[in-house]
Amino acid sequence: MTTKYYLFNFPPVADAYSVCPFAIKLESFCRVNGIPYATVYTTEFSKQGRSMPYCRVGDQNTGDEISDSNFIVERLAKDFEVSDAKLSTFERAITHSCVRMIEEHLCQIGFYFRYGLHMKAFVDSLHLEDRWDESLEMWARFQPDATIDKTRKRGLLRHSDETLWSMSNDDIQALSDMLGDSDYFFDGLPTLIDCTVFGHLSQFLWIPLDFPQKAYIKERCPNLVQFMARFQEQYWPDWESRCKKQSNQKVVRSR
Repeated sequence: MTTKYYLFNFPPVADAYSVCPFAIKLESFCRVNGIPYATVYTTEFSKQGRSMPYCRVGDQNTGDEISDSNFIVERLAKDFEVSDAKLSTFERAITHSCVRMIEEHLCQIGFYFRYGLHMKAFVDSLHLEDRWDESLEMWARFQPDATIDKTRKRGLLRHSDETLWSMSNDDIQALSDMLGDSDYFFDGLPTLIDCTVFGHLSQFLWIPLDFPQKAYIKERCPNLVQFMARFQEQYWPDWESRCKKQSNQKVVRSR
């Protein structure tokens, strides 16, 4: 009997499915590799690390809990035959570098824009008051200052906002140059890098907020726009239905 993975993610939002790009990356990785999983929608973070997404292995309530999408991917790669196993050493190094660039730089600048500078517009644009529970009020209150503090500690606030947008667009341009005319980043079957790009660019493109990066992607990187449509069509044919409102589940905590 195949072990099932239960992936914990924020309740869905319209158009963009999730406000967590790491969760979209993780679900995409499961879909690309045919890994059986079930999604649990909740606003409760993981027991360790207080993060989202996280997963439980084997049982939704009592299974071993793993937090951090990259650690979850490592576990999945041990338990299943995944497309990344076919990559060369060089391609794996490229994947590692690109994932770090996206998640530790591009994504963080995006978070600064939407949480640090435009939290109210972000919440309103996604109608989160209708999608989440009473925890939204507290989160919306503390997240802006927390994000600004985190961004400052990363050293990014030494730069002007316009410089930050330019730096993030450089990351996007690098991805566009790397993809070129290919369907996927290493041709053939998508791998972790494709899932990561899809998860993070979905935020810029499909959250109804005027991200500076959105304009850059649409105007300067048509191959990335095509990539997003291609990946969505092939691996997320149910995207629209997944964006429908779901109940916020209470998480059972083991002692």
